[in-house]
Amino acid sequence: MNALRIPQSRQLRAAIAGPAPIPVSAVRPASLCRSVAIGVALVLASALGCAPAFAAGKDVSKEKVINPAYLTEVSPGVHVIEDRQQIFLVPNVTIIVGKDAALVVDTGLSVKSAQLVLQTARKLAGNKKLYLTLTHFHPEHGFGAQAFKGQATIIYNRAQREELIKKGPAFRALFADKLNVAEAMKDVRLTMPDVVYDTEAEIDLGGRVVKLNYYQAAHTLGDQVISVPAQGVVIMGDLLETKSFPIMPWFPDLADTDVDPLNWREIFRKVAATNPKVVIPGHGRIGTVADLNEAAQHMDVAREEVARRCAAGNDLATIQKELTPILEAQHPDWDLKDWIAMEVQVYYERLCRK
Repeated sequence: MNALRIPQSRQLRAAIAGPAPIPVSAVRPASLCRSVAIGVALVLASALGCAPAFAAGKDVSKEKVINPAYLTEVSPGVHVIEDRQQIFLVPNVTIIVGKDAALVVDTGLSVKSAQLVLQTARKLAGNKKLYLTLTHFHPEHGFGAQAFKGQATIIYNRAQREELIKKGPAFRALFADKLNVAEAMKDVRLTMPDVVYDTEAEIDLGGRVVKLNYYQAAHTLGDQVISVPAQGVVIMGDLLETKSFPIMPWFPDLADTDVDPLNWREIFRKVAATNPKVVIPGHGRIGTVADLNEAAQHMDVAREEVARRCAAGNDLATIQKELTPILEAQHPDWDLKDWIAMEVQVYYERLCRK
């Protein structure tokens, strides 16, 4: 019996070995300075004088290596290597184990991190079949995927694969050049999936079914929501950073203006409607449906306030100046405050540009 199920009309299989890894090119974005914080949830980059400064994050690990000592079981068979120290460029990594197979979600930035994740998965799953998938293409979440090639069946949604092909080399250069991780990324080769799907896929791990859903663009073009419906577990990637303002990248110099806050909000609605018990974010502490609802409420307020000021004829600079402190004051305990101005810009671009 095939444990991986994709509705036939939505299925697209790669060659069994998948395309060869993409060698990292010398591509450089037109403006690295403006783009330094893309996809990074926890970093203090203000020293560069050009990027949002983050309120959270500790640069205590030059190698940006995931720490398996922080492995915790958040639901039966669902294990998370937590981003407990909030180390810059270290995400939460999830390993879901069934009777017959296991699924790994995200690998970390480097091959070294991914090897540690693979070792941890093997300790949990033994010789069971392995699958790997990624929440989205950003480097700190999936650039270690090559460690799993030949060890696991790698699954992306089609949009995620295409975004990796299009943007991956420039993001690799950006992170290596401006975020002081060139050494950690020196062996990285962008890795293609063995299987891709269009909108949904399902993996029966043996007594534990995992769903993969692509709901169209939000934080990136290819964000993926992974869930264990029977247990009320959902993995959000960077669609949610608990107790943090959303990261909405808007960087024309990298041809990266794909963020869609309106659909992002709709994804929150869909996920919250399932009333999950455990919500695993891209970075930060494990959350609940209350965190989803709080983040959704913030997005509603931001959208409505930008739209109202647009209708009154205010320009972007005026709206940012007025609205940024208002939104910050509503959540004084949230991190990533320096992303508020860009969030306002994204809503302005989506709602106000003629």
